[in-house]
Amino acid sequence: MSMTSDQAKSALEGQVLEYIKKLNNGEWEALEEFYHPNGVMVETDKSCLWGQKDIGRSLMQMSTECGKTTMSVSNSQYDGVRDYIIFETDFCFHTEKAGDLKGHYVQIWRLHNGRFVIYHDEYALI
Repeated sequence: MSMTSDQAKSALEGQVLEYIKKLNNGEWEALEEFYHPNGVMVETDKSCLWGQKDIGRSLMQMSTECGKTTMSVSNSQYDGVRDYIIFETDFCFHTEKAGDLKGHYVQIWRLHNGRFVIYHDEYALI
């Protein structure tokens, strides 16, 4: 059974905003909990990480290399079907050392143990 865009947004937007808040506050271990145990993070045509710990370490490493990092999103869209919600958005990482890094990402959130978690996180820098 599919969801309308509004239903998908209503089901997921709070978690997306909490994810962004944790990222902006540098709460790397807390970010790991947003990912499915078998979740993947893909940089399109470049690399792939598997699992909560590796994804969390990668996000922390970016902040270490780029300095204080915050993220903003725009042009966000939500779509859903059964136990999956797709969140697609443009993003900008505002970094202390590397300036602004802009891109686009698609996250597939999957219902797991009663809550939605990120199962597939794919991004490309523009």
